[in-house]
Amino acid sequence: MSTAELGRTGEDLVAEHLMACGWQIVERNLRLSQGELDIVALAHTTLVFVEVKTRRTFVTGVPQAAVTAAKLRRLRRLAGEYLMERSTPHRDVRIDVVGVHAHLDGTFSLEHLEAV
Repeated sequence: MSTAELGRTGEDLVAEHLMACGWQIVERNLRLSQGELDIVALAHTTLVFVEVKTRRTFVTGVPQAAVTAAKLRRLRRLAGEYLMERSTPHRDVRIDVVGVHAHLDGTFSLEHLEAV
């Protein structure tokens, strides 16, 4: 499985997990002028911008560690751009990060960090 395929698989798994939790997926892989948002979802009345990081190993750290302060600033700018361009009804807004670990046996595990 290529790195791109692994990333796509991770995003698919996260989207399925969020829907199973009762969330509504609003957008996926949304390209904006300053970058891309992996998943935009509604969790009840909260609009959540979800960054997905998928890794095979922890050699460079857990997947969530790839969301640096600079990446978080970029996500905030992208969320702001999204909110200026679209009128998805919501009461609150937050950014979540979901780390996906691809195990050698072909299984996956997820760790969801809310309001990073």
